[in-house]
Amino acid sequence: MATVKRCFIFMLCFIALSLLPFQIYGDEHQGQKSKSGTAASAADPGKTPVFPAMPSPGKKVPIDNDHYIIYGFDKKPKLGTIIMKVEIYTRDGNKDTSFEVLADSGMPSMKGAHETGEQPLQVSKKGAYLLPVNIVMPGDWEIRITIKKGGKVIFRGSHQFDV
Repeated sequence: MATVKRCFIFMLCFIALSLLPFQIYGDEHQGQKSKSGTAASAADPGKTPVFPAMPSPGKKVPIDNDHYIIYGFDKKPKLGTIIMKVEIYTRDGNKDTSFEVLADSGMPSMKGAHETGEQPLQVSKKGAYLLPVNIVMPGDWEIRITIKKGGKVIFRGSHQFDV
């Protein structure tokens, strides 16, 4: 009987101690630091950027008062690699390659499984920003575009499509 009591008390102590909030790694947490000095969380809704839906490919999408983009693909999205092309124009129709364009692709229904992470688009000789997108399985896909000027984000948008 005494052995059963000791085991019971031991288990209660173990459970109580396991519920205490221990900081195992101290100040050696990995991840980005926010301006306040605390670790930034990807799950924090205040920190997650919003990517509004853009009009369909081939349409003008305003990015500020003086510029717009036209985006599209080299072929209809299907399994394999497709190339997304983004062209930035001034209001009077001249191409402008002075922007930094980043993009991320993945499957919204499988967050984290096929995400590419934000990547810079490469500027072609013809002044188009290009991004290879590897479509690895059928389903709903999304490409999120971020456009920066002088290090500041001026535009975010997304395009969803089905393969």
